[in-house]
Amino acid sequence: MRISVVLIILLFFVSCASVKTDYDPSVQFSKYRTYGFYPDMRSGLNQLDEKRIVVEVESLLRARGMSLSDRPDMYINIFTKSYERPYNSSVGIGLGTGGRRGGIGISGGIPISIRSNATSQEVTFDFIDAEKDELFWQGVYEVKVRKNASPEAKQEVYRKVVEKVFAAYPPEMK
Repeated sequence: MRISVVLIILLFFVSCASVKTDYDPSVQFSKYRTYGFYPDMRSGLNQLDEKRIVVEVESLLRARGMSLSDRPDMYINIFTKSYERPYNSSVGIGLGTGGRRGGIGISGGIPISIRSNATSQEVTFDFIDAEKDELFWQGVYEVKVRKNASPEAKQEVYRKVVEKVFAAYPPEMK
């Protein structure tokens, strides 16, 4: 019972990762019906991962009624920043004595070096007006990708990234 409660709480915090968005509120998002990928896109991904994420974007936008075009209304630029967060942990060892009127204490930390098996990636999607060459919407999401993940697992990770980011597009106008 105790383990399941901890797992539920952990899942809640993991699922609360949010998409960070920014956009131009003066833009009419409904005018963008066709898309293309930015001609000079440098995603920071290897060719296989870039293809995986492009396939997911195309699939999702097709399902929304948008179409890929040679002369699009908007360009999509995808780029990533990959990094490993340092694992800072140590074990504290203490020795102490205390008497009636005083005490002596000695303590120290022994660092533990554990290598992570996952890389964090910040995936950014820029939507650029093709006519004006201006950014009008941006979505950013951070995800962990296992270094030794299978191709199917990577496809699933990028599918979830695209779903979460594109759930925030178009923004709800207030």
